[in-house]
Amino acid sequence: MKSIQFVKSLFFCLAVLSPYGLAYSQISSEEIFKSIDRENISSSPAIFWQQFGPGMSGNTKAAFWHPYDPNVLYISPNMGNSYCSIDKGHTYQTILDADGAGIKTGLRGPREILDIDFSKQNPNFGWCTDRGMAGLFVTHDKGATWQLYTPKDNAFAGIFLSCIESDPFNPDVWYLGTGRIRDVARILFTEKQPHGVFTDKNSMGKIWKSIDAGKSWQLCNKGIDARAEIESILVDPRNSQVVYASTTYGFYRSMDGGKSWNSKNKGLDHGVLRSFDYNYDAKNKKLTFYVIDNTAWHIAGSSIENHGGGIFKSTDGGNSWTNVTGNLNIDMQQLASDYSLKKSYYNVLSYYFDIPAKEAQKQFKVLPTKILQRFNAIEVDPTDADNVYITNDYSNGSRNTFMPAQMWRSKDGGKNWYVCFRNGKNWEDGKDVKYWVERGNPMHNNVSLRYLKAWMNRDPYERKACNYIKFNCDGTVLHTEMDKISLMSYDKGDTWVDIDDEYVEPGTENYVGAGNSNLPGHGFYQDIRFPNTIFCMAGENSLWTTNEGGEKVRSGAQAATAHKFFPTEQSLSTYAIHPQDKNIRFALFFRQDAKGKLLCSTDGGKSWKIHGTAIPNWETKPHAGDQSVHQLHLTINPDNPDNMYFCVPKRSKDREFVGNSVSGFGVHASYDGGKTWTESNVGLSRPYDIITIKLDPANTNIIYACAQGRNGGLFKSEDNGRSWSSVASTESISGQWGINDIHFAQNGYVYITAGDKNAEKGAGGLWVSKDKMKTWTRLFNYPNTFRVETAHYDPNVIMLSTQTNKNINFMNAGIYISKDGGTTWVKANRGCGQSDRVNDIAIDYTVPGRYYISTYGSGWYVASETN
Repeated sequence: MKSIQFVKSLFFCLAVLSPYGLAYSQISSEEIFKSIDRENISSSPAIFWQQFGPGMSGNTKAAFWHPYDPNVLYISPNMGNSYCSIDKGHTYQTILDADGAGIKTGLRGPREILDIDFSKQNPNFGWCTDRGMAGLFVTHDKGATWQLYTPKDNAFAGIFLSCIESDPFNPDVWYLGTGRIRDVARILFTEKQPHGVFTDKNSMGKIWKSIDAGKSWQLCNKGIDARAEIESILVDPRNSQVVYASTTYGFYRSMDGGKSWNSKNKGLDHGVLRSFDYNYDAKNKKLTFYVIDNTAWHIAGSSIENHGGGIFKSTDGGNSWTNVTGNLNIDMQQLASDYSLKKSYYNVLSYYFDIPAKEAQKQFKVLPTKILQRFNAIEVDPTDADNVYITNDYSNGSRNTFMPAQMWRSKDGGKNWYVCFRNGKNWEDGKDVKYWVERGNPMHNNVSLRYLKAWMNRDPYERKACNYIKFNCDGTVLHTEMDKISLMSYDKGDTWVDIDDEYVEPGTENYVGAGNSNLPGHGFYQDIRFPNTIFCMAGENSLWTTNEGGEKVRSGAQAATAHKFFPTEQSLSTYAIHPQDKNIRFALFFRQDAKGKLLCSTDGGKSWKIHGTAIPNWETKPHAGDQSVHQLHLTINPDNPDNMYFCVPKRSKDREFVGNSVSGFGVHASYDGGKTWTESNVGLSRPYDIITIKLDPANTNIIYACAQGRNGGLFKSEDNGRSWSSVASTESISGQWGINDIHFAQNGYVYITAGDKNAEKGAGGLWVSKDKMKTWTRLFNYPNTFRVETAHYDPNVIMLSTQTNKNINFMNAGIYISKDGGTTWVKANRGCGQSDRVNDIAIDYTVPGRYYISTYGSGWYVASETN
């Protein structure tokens, strides 16, 4: 089926782009404020954000192909993004409403799709479920845009929705299941809780049916176990009165269109069904089912052994099931020479049996020679019922399943299995080659990576597995994701290629991403000595710099070059170049390798060494989320470069950085060129929640610090950061919410921003002082205004970022631009699905009309005006 209608819908904004003119929708700050909590202000079509930097670069737990269009793919990476591709994954656009209210409201669209389906009669009409309790989403344009649907009786409130299914014969009939079973990143199982740890009582045992295309829904769950979470629903493609459901309490079938259900578990073990898929041979009208029955283990002396579970197959509509686990068991004694593999095994047993990891090693010191891993997803080739794939969703911190073998395949309906996704040294010449060969497993790595090519063969076995496996509807493309990389196979899994990053020139580190980034952006740095170069900081992806050549890959594309400090992963917090020697560079890191260390390069960034400790090492707890220390605004005094400063905000998460800082709040100063550091908070208000520091360009011995929160404000140091005092003229502006940013324009004007996610309507905004901070004039009225920049080439060009606020219904966050010194503004969000989660902004120093934004989890964007 052609996707012309979808193309027109998804990329309508590109078609209406016109020669740049902010007069298109200029409005005053007062006009914005009047409607700010009542309606979405439309962004100007004259500015369209295009993503740059690496593609993907973050975890995705699920992806979905359109069931009737082999070119259309939907993905929802875990940083709150949702994208769609209409060219089989080569390029993507956001499907979130860039002008919609904040992501948590659901009004932007689905942030992490759990299931999706479309009408066979009208493939533009579809529904999807979303992680969390946002609700159900509907599309009328093939997934280009989505609207949150709320039934009149509010039946879905407080309920996790899991799966959605259409009736192939009747476009008005749909089924909807509930539960958390599809939330793969969070679902866990233990010996005491074999049906799932993170379950929800309100979301159990429910299947709804609609007979009016989703206008209304009725429960149809007679016979379903009240504790069951619904993993999948299938309407029989031969008879719409026959409906199937896989659940955490077994397999069910209805013969009367969902009015009543009967369990069909003959041949299954305990029936904790993790995943269900099928093949329908329309020519022979044959339906073949496969399910994953979750693996369980029990204690066998000083070891463990299997206690049910595996892969099961049915060819009679679920009346009976045959175990087709085949040769999937592995020999841990053979594989235990790999430290990471052995560690992952004992981590899982520790969690499963609820004992400390060290105790697990003592109690289960004998490794089993025949043990079954757990699998999270199963996929059947739509063109071949015997061609089946399963994924083993392990990681180096997994508590559900252990290494190795990311993906298994069977070509004979489950009789024999082999590892079909191979990345790691042990597939080439490691200690386990003989073991795999004797199993009949193909050898050699079959995965080709680009930007993260260093991950090819980096470990004995890849440290993180594949999260999912999906065929497009005609079976020509097989899609998976390994750790942070989306990969495609065009030969049924024999080989895998990375298409998220296109080389500008082969063999270089200069790339154009696919537009599907899941990268935690961490801000920008510019230096007038490096024109046309923006230094971009990133979580888990180090440093990137903008570069030329993107047009060679595709029209309008911005190329960017990757830079590594060490071979390991780093999360770059801030970056600076020595004001008197451009070959001397400094970098600070908020997590991962070198966290809290100041690195220095004396050869223009080619090599790096630890120069000092900025933040003493902080302890991190496993499975406790992001435990970062966000070090911002590394600043070097140009007149005395031995004086260096940075700040650490406490509530960094509120400013759309990943996780709140856990230590080191306030200002940090060094007076020996970064070798030693001290906290410099004398005179600042606790809890030292400092979000910005800036030197006074007229007197670099004077430093300003912006403190957010109830004890915040603008503070000034006249002794190189050793002590601080409040700037009295700003105290009425900061109120109880503090000051967020300060900016010194080229014409001598000073700008400050204020506001908070909880600030009342009328608080916050942008102020300017034209008399060296004696008096202030408000230019922009918005209760949560964050960053401000003016152009080096024209101080009348002002760029603002705003973030969501509960007292204005989370509406109208994003980017605002003025070209007349703040008299009028345009909203500029188009193209950026995370315009509500912008954490930094920049105006190109040397290229008029070029702007940049950094986002919480979709990387960086660039927009250029055209005259």
